[in-house]
Amino acid sequence: MPPPGALSLGGAAARSLDLRELRYFLSVGRTGNFGRAARELNISQPTITNQVLKLEEGLGTRLLIRHGRGVTLTRAGSCLMERIETIMGLLNAPLDQAPAPEQTVGTISLGLPFEAAPTLVPHLLRVCGEQWPGVTLTVREGSSATLEEWVLERRVDLALLQDPPALDGLEIEPVASQRLGLVTGVRGQDDKSEGAIGIRSLIGRQLILPSQRHWIRRVVEGAAFRRGVGLDKVRQVDGVLLTKEMVRDGLGVTVLPLAAVQDDVARGVLTFRAFEREPLGAVHAIASHFGAELAPFLSAVRDLTRDTIRGLADRNIWADVAVTATRTGKSGRRLMEGASPG
Repeated sequence: MPPPGALSLGGAAARSLDLRELRYFLSVGRTGNFGRAARELNISQPTITNQVLKLEEGLGTRLLIRHGRGVTLTRAGSCLMERIETIMGLLNAPLDQAPAPEQTVGTISLGLPFEAAPTLVPHLLRVCGEQWPGVTLTVREGSSATLEEWVLERRVDLALLQDPPALDGLEIEPVASQRLGLVTGVRGQDDKSEGAIGIRSLIGRQLILPSQRHWIRRVVEGAAFRRGVGLDKVRQVDGVLLTKEMVRDGLGVTVLPLAAVQDDVARGVLTFRAFEREPLGAVHAIASHFGAELAPFLSAVRDLTRDTIRGLADRNIWADVAVTATRTGKSGRRLMEGASPG
């Protein structure tokens, strides 16, 4: 049993932590200097230095980088500091009543895929700011595989994943599905064929696709393998903006969801044709680390993300997205009604 006044932050290096260690580390992180933190807490500098070293040794990771001007937080230190601030805020809150939404204070980190972030971020930030003025919503972009790692390593609180794997550490809620299509330029590589297209339409084309770990690459190569289609001419580019620029310049064609190119299609600089003969697509799911809720408003932000996605899909602002009827799946189980596209 942990001693009185101790708590566990969980994780692979879980241990019982004294609140005093956390308070000392928080002061050093905020002030950026051991000396200033010691004066703030009215204790000696060797005492606070020893306590922070003890904390680092107990967690088995480096939290601070020491230098001549003071200290800088490592990535692990920044993550721990955010959690401590949330915990301290809860401990200081009145016990007789829940805080009103406008009094809720904290930080939620949300990971979004490159293809979806431009559509979702403005709406999420606006609504979050209206409902919880004291909550900071931090958005990080990444590929689906990277986002999976960030959730499992608790580097983000929530993430929107495409076709996430069934992992025991993830709590997953599918919310929508989206088709993929062939994206071509209006000059050089434009597509003059008519009718439904399938994966065989990629034969002989110069493809521009992301790296092997990206969900679009996995979907395309999986469909090609099933149909016995060889994709011999592939330029590997990670980055939607660069990929679209290369396609506009006639350097190849790519495969993307309509939402990623709808503005370009409207301006007449790119064309989009959904794969219909052999539908390709993915399920979008909101994921968090199972049992990792540290902030009371994490569920509310999760609900906000889900409702925003579905609202944008219903109003066709997020183009070609179909809302998926779901129930929340825990411990890697995805509970869905209906089938994934493709």
